[in-house]
Amino acid sequence: MATIDSHTRAVLNSLPTHLAIIDGAGIVVQVNDAWAEFARQNGASEAIVAANGSTYKDLCRKSGRYQDEDAVRAIKAIGSVLQGQAIDHRMEYPCVTADKTRWFVMIVMPLQDEQGGVVVSHYDITDRKYSERRRAWFDQIFDRSLNEIFVFDADTFGFVEVNHAARTNLGYSIDEMRRLTPVDIKPQYELEDFRKLVGSLVSGKQSKIEFHTIHQRKDGSRYPVEIHLQMMQFDERPLFVAIVLDITERTVSAEALAQAQLFLESAPDAMLIVGAEGAIEIANSQAEKLFGYPRATLQNMNVDALVPVRFRDAHADNRGRYFKAPRVRGMGSELDLFGVTKDGEEIPIEVSLSPIKTLDGMRVAAAIRNVTQRREDARILQAAKEAAENATVTKTRFLAAASHDLRQPLQSIGLYLSTLTRLLDQPKPLEISTKIRDSLTVMNDILEALLDVSKFESGSVTPVRKEFPIQILFDKLRTDAEPHGMEKGLTLEIEDSDCMVDSDPALLLRIVENFMTNAIRYTNSGYVKVRCVCAGSSARIEVEDSGIGIPAEVLETIFEEYFQVENNVRDRNQGLGLGLSIVKYIAALLNHPLNIKSVPGEGSTFSVDVPKAETQSDAIISQTAVEVSPVRNNQPSVLFVDDDPAIVDGIKELFELINMELCCAGSGDEALQHIRNGVKPDVLISDFRLPDYNGIEVVQRVRQCTRGDLPAVILTGDTSSAEIDRANLSNCRVLHKPVDIDELVTYVEQVTR
Repeated sequence: MATIDSHTRAVLNSLPTHLAIIDGAGIVVQVNDAWAEFARQNGASEAIVAANGSTYKDLCRKSGRYQDEDAVRAIKAIGSVLQGQAIDHRMEYPCVTADKTRWFVMIVMPLQDEQGGVVVSHYDITDRKYSERRRAWFDQIFDRSLNEIFVFDADTFGFVEVNHAARTNLGYSIDEMRRLTPVDIKPQYELEDFRKLVGSLVSGKQSKIEFHTIHQRKDGSRYPVEIHLQMMQFDERPLFVAIVLDITERTVSAEALAQAQLFLESAPDAMLIVGAEGAIEIANSQAEKLFGYPRATLQNMNVDALVPVRFRDAHADNRGRYFKAPRVRGMGSELDLFGVTKDGEEIPIEVSLSPIKTLDGMRVAAAIRNVTQRREDARILQAAKEAAENATVTKTRFLAAASHDLRQPLQSIGLYLSTLTRLLDQPKPLEISTKIRDSLTVMNDILEALLDVSKFESGSVTPVRKEFPIQILFDKLRTDAEPHGMEKGLTLEIEDSDCMVDSDPALLLRIVENFMTNAIRYTNSGYVKVRCVCAGSSARIEVEDSGIGIPAEVLETIFEEYFQVENNVRDRNQGLGLGLSIVKYIAALLNHPLNIKSVPGEGSTFSVDVPKAETQSDAIISQTAVEVSPVRNNQPSVLFVDDDPAIVDGIKELFELINMELCCAGSGDEALQHIRNGVKPDVLISDFRLPDYNGIEVVQRVRQCTRGDLPAVILTGDTSSAEIDRANLSNCRVLHKPVDIDELVTYVEQVTR
């Protein structure tokens, strides 16, 4: 490794990241100032601070951490990258000192240097770690709240979040609640009535509303509730947040009031029993602690004295009105309330009120809670939630852009390669062309897998469940898998089934296809069997093989990302190691349990449990016959719309070679101008993302000009075709980039016969 000059050293020292440069022999040749300062902060000697001339193992030994698990991992990682066994390495580890614990991420990257070497960098991720821990804690606070809390969409009214107390009282699961709206649990309201009720919140005339109604549980029983409702904006999405209190009245007799003090003593909150004139009649020990007065003193005070002076007159008026119309008011009623202690300190509080009927008049039981810490926690939680939501939106935008931008060059390469293949007639060039196509296919598979993982992680995939015969899925498997099984000489058995299931057909197919692909890949001889076993309310789809099997010690890890059995050299012909991790994401999204049984050397059985449909078919669904249209004699004409010059050039080369008429346009307006100038296409092929109109609008406008249901193809590089699907275009096919050119040409030939 060349000597590091003073300029490079100055650049390294200006960086805040802790950096160490290690040569090909594993010797530390340079550390920057940030590294040295980090070492000093952790009590390292000056020999370790300087580091130069030592190996990373020597540094760990000198620091006394040589046997630490994280140090061992770091040493192995550096050796692995130095020896070319790994492209890079990333690991997170804690750094514990006497005063605190910090977290770091270590990244090992190879040097682009003829003599080899690596760069080891350390980043401080302590703030992120603690933020994640606080976020998890705050989520628990929300779900463990004793109050019923509902969050629902301001446009659709569909529930977004419902806490544990509400789900328990109503008897629904969270998945069931997310399929309901407030109207579904409020028998007194129709949809339009409820819209009118919340209209003042939507218009901004009121910031919150309070009303009473009836809630109906899943079992049909009902109970009265008091609802405090307000409208909020979360990441520019309008939502309603409702705090709901069960206000079932309970008449308490005079004898019960005499015994109430025993109950009050066990309450976690400060409790007061107050008369109509505000006199405190009973106070518990928690009230003593909260306000600082002895119990005897409290029981000779007026409750107004526990309110800051500036609020006392208003409090007395509110108390009088309450006793005229008593009602249960729960904690968290969206009121900014304050109490004052014996020392004059003001504290934010929440107060729940419960009227008590006694023989000598009405009393009120007041539970008072100091919420100083909770308000601070709520503020931090809200900030963390907004940051997480912003990160999710950013990631979703990145996925859409990355998917489109990465697929575009792959598509143009595929077009040029397809054209080139048709021009070649010599065995060797054809062999090379085939290898290039295979490499392009692997590249596309890797891109698809990585984008799939990102889609599931970001939560941008929404299942579309329906009832359908499992035989349709089996027929698709048989068509796709038989050629691969025959190529390896395997016996492929797919048992017909008349079972109807309830799931998302496309996502369920992804799961079973992955099981089938792995079974064929890891079975060198013997069989692969697929069957559906119906029992009770579920159907188990099993894929069994006689392959190499999986050792028991790795069964728990095979669904992790990038994990592969017996593929330490990362042979891309054995896949990327993301298939089963994607299966895990899909199964969790569909709530379909996964199972695996395996014996090394004998084979494996992967299975997924799917709910059975309520209606079962009486016979196996047969494949639908395909009607063949008459053959055309004239040359097909295609109108192609895309703003990418490389793709346009590639399609021109291809269509000229296969003897099809082609008219190209770089925008929707240009395509319409071709139609006005007399172009009469048999097929329209359009990219989805265009500078003026999108592909949907191009198809619609061209069809308006041609006054017919012109066959169309929309090409998209986006991760999802949901927007195109919603347009519900007839006689229109959607192909994802990079498009299989043979599939595209075959489709054009079919629709123009």
